[in-house]
Amino acid sequence: MGLMAGYGLQLWPILQDMSQLRDLYGERAGTFIANAGVQQVFGVNDFETAKWLSQMIGQETTGFQTDSYKPGDNPSFSNNLTGRDLLTPDEIMQMSPELQLLRVQGQPSALAQKLRYYADPEFKGLFVPQDQ
Repeated sequence: MGLMAGYGLQLWPILQDMSQLRDLYGERAGTFIANAGVQQVFGVNDFETAKWLSQMIGQETTGFQTDSYKPGDNPSFSNNLTGRDLLTPDEIMQMSPELQLLRVQGQPSALAQKLRYYADPEFKGLFVPQDQ
C-alpha cells in the first residue's frame, strides 16, 4: 500500500476487523493503517477492533466532584480531573447502524451519518435497485 501511494494511487480496502488485517499482513499491518489517509468504520462487532479504535481516537479530560460528610463536621468537597476515552470499546460496538466513525489524517475523528444512496433522491437513477 505504501508503494502504491508513492505512485499516486489510492486504495479503498475493505476489512472486517483487525484480526483479518494481521492475518493478511502480519507485522506489516501497522504500516497498512499508517498509510491510510481515511479510515471509515462501522458495524464493529469484536472487542479487539473496538479497543484498538478507542485507543486511536484518544481521550478527553473530564472533571468530577466528590463530597464527604461526617456527622458533626462541615461537608468537604474535592474536585478531580481524570481521562476518559472519547469512545469506549463498548460504545463503539453499540453505535447505531446509521452512524460511521471517520478518521481523516490530520483531523479529529468524527461520527457521521452513513449515506444511504438508495434512499437519497440525488442518486435516483444512478444504480439498479435491488428486488424487494
